[in-house]
Amino acid sequence: MNTLLSYVAAGAAFLAPPLLLVSDILLIVFVSEPGLMVQRVAFAAFVPAIIGVAVLAHDRAQWQIAGGAGLAVLGALAIVIRSGFLAAPARPPAVLFPLGLLVLSAAMIGSTVSRRVAALIGAGALLFPLAHQSGVPAALIGGDVVFLVAFWMLGVQMARSKSRTSGR
Repeated sequence: MNTLLSYVAAGAAFLAPPLLLVSDILLIVFVSEPGLMVQRVAFAAFVPAIIGVAVLAHDRAQWQIAGGAGLAVLGALAIVIRSGFLAAPARPPAVLFPLGLLVLSAAMIGSTVSRRVAALIGAGALLFPLAHQSGVPAALIGGDVVFLVAFWMLGVQMARSKSRTSGR
């Protein structure tokens, strides 16, 4: 993996889930414009993180990983451009974010990424539309924590892959 891409992707993997968590807490407590702004920043940060995950897990099911990452990035960008799409996450284009993550997690099983991380991303992808559709605070926070754990584990792996390739 390219060193610059590794830095950007690992940083985004560490940054995006806590921002999503903070935005959901702000939206639950205050239902305010700052919560929507933080949410847009979080989804913008998910874009390089997802691309980094796709590059990290490229050794198996390349077309499925690329397709899942593409769907997730397209869904994240749609939410960034128009955050009103997140109000109905079961409809396009917002549904592309969790659907893409679900395809990506299924394709990552058996790759260099741990199965536990792939399962966590799949669980977060399933929780995402359910939590946003129902509006249950515990489901929103739980889904964000699942993404936090999964992407932080991937961020560590991306940082390690960068250090291994730079030593060669």
